[in-house]
Amino acid sequence: MENMRQEIENALKQKLNISTIDENATLTTYGLDSLDVVEFVLDVEDKYGISFEAEETKDIKTVGELINLICSKVK
Repeated sequence: MENMRQEIENALKQKLNISTIDENATLTTYGLDSLDVVEFVLDVEDKYGISFEAEETKDIKTVGELINLICSKVK
């Protein structure tokens, strides 16, 4: 699970073109709007063969929440 978390964090770092992630930071802190989150989630779905319901992603506010949600789906 830790490897998966690191992989998701690395993908986010690459998408955001940053070197470190603060999981407590809001998505907007990194300039992510709802469309950016949807695009990232779609990429993750394709990469790992998983799927998310719109309800699961609509209330995500922080980077940590996004990472936790993705990690909970990837087993």
